[in-house]
Amino acid sequence: MPDKKRYDLPFDSEDASERALWHALEDLPREEPLPQMRRDFYRQLEAASAATPLSRLRSWMGISSNGGWVTAAVCVVVGFAIGQTWTFGGAGETGRLEILEQNIAMLNRELILDRLEDASPSQRLRGVVDAAYLARDDDEVVRALMMRASEDRVASVRTAAIDALGPSIATTTIGDELLRLLEQVESPHVQLSLVDVVLRNGTEEQLTQVQALASAGRLHPDVTRRVRNALGDLSI
Repeated sequence: MPDKKRYDLPFDSEDASERALWHALEDLPREEPLPQMRRDFYRQLEAASAATPLSRLRSWMGISSNGGWVTAAVCVVVGFAIGQTWTFGGAGETGRLEILEQNIAMLNRELILDRLEDASPSQRLRGVVDAAYLARDDDEVVRALMMRASEDRVASVRTAAIDALGPSIATTTIGDELLRLLEQVESPHVQLSLVDVVLRNGTEEQLTQVQALASAGRLHPDVTRRVRNALGDLSI
């Protein structure tokens, strides 16, 4: 009988009984599956991983949760109401249109917030772009953008969120949060995005803070050079 091939343990264990179990399992036959079984397995695996019509629709609409479906359904109802208003207009039509416009704006806001929490980076990025024009007037949108700027695992989403918040950096709350993030973040891409929004929109005090961070060697060398080119000598 030919020698059996020996297999390494899947992991090192200090438990003697566990090691004995794995050694005993090596004596079990390891036959190759039949070609037909292999083909059936890959066919079933491909079918299980294929996108369903529902998942494709959710992806196309940018809807990641049941809340998103509710938002879409309400949008349909509002659209129908608008059509009815145009068809059967009369006294108070202007007031009704204003109310419908407000409802549409509210639903659009909810859809943006839903996208900002999406599992897909592309949908989160789309949500960031759509949220940029709300960042000045909506505290909840600002908090959602700040979360993307500080915690998102994709650098492009983080930098886009920082750019969206940039025009409001002179606001004390937003400015303090972004400068605190600059002190903590290690990614040079995120650091550069933060420095750029300060250089474009920051106050004199914020510019001084950035200059101090660069002088103390707390920024990436490339970001420090960017600060030096923009603000001159870094000596304090």
